[in-house]
Amino acid sequence: MTDYETVIGLEIHVQLNTNSKIFCSCKADSWGDPPNTNICPVCSGQPGVLPVLNQVVIEKGATLAAALNAEIQPVSYFDRKNYFYPDLPKGYQITQYDLALGMGGYLDLPLEDGSTRRVGIEKLHIEEDAGKTIHKPGRRLLDFNRCGVPLVEMVTSPDLRSADEAADFIRYLRKLVRWIGVSDADMEKGKMRFDANVSIREKGSKVLNPKTEIKNMNSIEHGREAMKAEIKRQIKEVEAGGVIESWTLDWDEENKTLSKMRSKETELITAILKSRTCWPSVLMKGKSRRLLKACRSFLTSAKSVL
Repeated sequence: MTDYETVIGLEIHVQLNTNSKIFCSCKADSWGDPPNTNICPVCSGQPGVLPVLNQVVIEKGATLAAALNAEIQPVSYFDRKNYFYPDLPKGYQITQYDLALGMGGYLDLPLEDGSTRRVGIEKLHIEEDAGKTIHKPGRRLLDFNRCGVPLVEMVTSPDLRSADEAADFIRYLRKLVRWIGVSDADMEKGKMRFDANVSIREKGSKVLNPKTEIKNMNSIEHGREAMKAEIKRQIKEVEAGGVIESWTLDWDEENKTLSKMRSKETELITAILKSRTCWPSVLMKGKSRRLLKACRSFLTSAKSVL
C-alpha cells in the first residue's frame, strides 16, 4: 500500500483590536449590536466618500509582521479588489496586493517530539472586512456592521504535514497575537478565522499536487476534523484511481461532512487595481525601530508562555 504525505497551507484572517474601523470612525467591534447599526457613509460605500486610514491599524499590523519575522515595508500601498458579492457594498474591497506591509517571514512551531517546524509566511497584508450574509429560507439577509473592520491576512507556505500540525499552528498563532496585544483572536466572534489548502502526495515526493480549499473555519477543533476528513477522502479517491479536483469546500459542523461550494476554476472573477482614493501607508523609521524593539522584548518574555 502506498504511503501518503499530507501537505497543508493556511490562509488566516486576524481582526486587529482597534477602537475604530480601518477607514472611518465607526467602532470596530460590533459583536451583539443590532444589524446595520454600526455603519456610516464610508464603510457602507456611499458615493462621494473618501477613506481616511487609521494609523493604529498599520502599527498593530507592523507589530504582528515583526513577531512573524517578516520584513516591514516603510511604505506600503492599498489596492482595490473588485468583485461583486451582496455583502460588499462598494463593489470592491480595499486590500494590499503586491506592495504589502510585510514581506516574507516565518513562525517556528514547536512539535510534540521537542523539535520545531519552520512554517514560512508567503504574504502578510492589511485589508478591510466585508459584511455578513445570513441565509434564511427563500431569502438572504445582509448585515454591514463588519464592513471596514481591520484585518491582517497571512498566507503560509505549504509546510504543515498533518491536520494536527495545522491545528497546533492556529493555536500557537492565537497565543502569539494575544500576547503581543494586537488581537483577542476570539474565534467564536469571528475575530480569527482560517481556510485550509489540503493536498496529498506520495511520501518522499516534492511535487505539489492539486489542492482543495476548506473555507471559513472559526474553530480549531472543527477545522482539525474537516482537514482529517478531507485527507481521508483524497486518499480514498486516489487509491480508487480517481483524480483530485481543485474544489472549494464547506465543512458542515453538525453533520461532519464536506460539501462542494464551487470549482476553483469558477471562482469569483476579480480585478486588482491600485486605489486612487487611499494614500500609501508610511511607517517612519523611528516608529518602525520602536515597534521592533518592543516586539522582541515581548517575544523574549513570551517564550515560556507560548
